[in-house]
Amino acid sequence: MADEKEVLNQQLLGIISSMEEQDLVNPRFRMVHSLKESNGPFFFAELIPTFCSDSRTTIREMIQILEKPVVDFHLLEELCMKIKGASACIGAQQMSLASGDLFRAVIDKCKERCIVAVDAIKHEFLRLNDKMDAILQLERRIISHH
Repeated sequence: MADEKEVLNQQLLGIISSMEEQDLVNPRFRMVHSLKESNGPFFFAELIPTFCSDSRTTIREMIQILEKPVVDFHLLEELCMKIKGASACIGAQQMSLASGDLFRAVIDKCKERCIVAVDAIKHEFLRLNDKMDAILQLERRIISHH
């Protein structure tokens, strides 16, 4: 039983290493993962779906704002800060960088650049989301061995 748990942990750490090599995440992601040692085994398994769900909703809201004839740049800035903060906190490096591009476009009130930046955020989220799903599945299997 402990051997299987160790194998699962090694698989999970391998996915994280792969994500780091692809620059999807920075070392903060591994540090956040390690917080489950002090915050309980469910910490990371609960954090991932929350991050993914919140990101999906925020991206959808940003797209809806940009589809309107008159862009509410103030609301777009709030959503940008929300997704930038969340991605920076979890260590989602490319999403955070793309959010910085969006922030600059919002400050310049340039709808076209905002559209490009939101597309980049969405693209980076989709790249990250597949890996997050794999991590979540492994994390749940690891928890079941407690």
